[in-house]
Amino acid sequence: MATDASTGLQGIDPGVWEQLARNINDLKAEGDPGTTAEELKRDYIAEAQAFEDKGVEAPEVTKLLSGEADKWEPWEIRIIGPISVYGGAEFSFGKDWVLRAEVGIKLSGKVIWKEGFNLNSKLNSISWEKSLGVVWGKLSVGIHGEKKCLQVSGEACYWWGKWHCAGFNETVGCFG
Repeated sequence: MATDASTGLQGIDPGVWEQLARNINDLKAEGDPGTTAEELKRDYIAEAQAFEDKGVEAPEVTKLLSGEADKWEPWEIRIIGPISVYGGAEFSFGKDWVLRAEVGIKLSGKVIWKEGFNLNSKLNSISWEKSLGVVWGKLSVGIHGEKKCLQVSGEACYWWGKWHCAGFNETVGCFG
């Protein structure tokens, strides 16, 4: 039997949903519809209950990079329950290669945090630790090996009566 919302969300300040909805609305693409705190909370509850019913599944790359250089390409990894990480990357070859990239966290399919960055041969990886109300995680992104593979790793957790967490270490594409 699925946990009911009052039990699953016990201990979560109601203001968390308002803040997350503000984050989503600040980060949404122009023309995309806005999200209310109630809509987000409803979607989160549905996904947390569905995940609880299905049980733990391994993280899954749902969108891979083709590895084509000098072209912006998106990628995404479903981590656990309502959490996924996503990004986009553009790799430029040369003596001193450069990866222009963005990474972010989605909650119930909506972006709640994102960060742009560049990697190169002198700085080939970067890491973050984020706590966003009902979501907590560590995220590392780096280019590794002779084939210049983009590797995304870390741990993601969501609150549903307790923290539910999954580690991940995925290669989303290679450029070499």
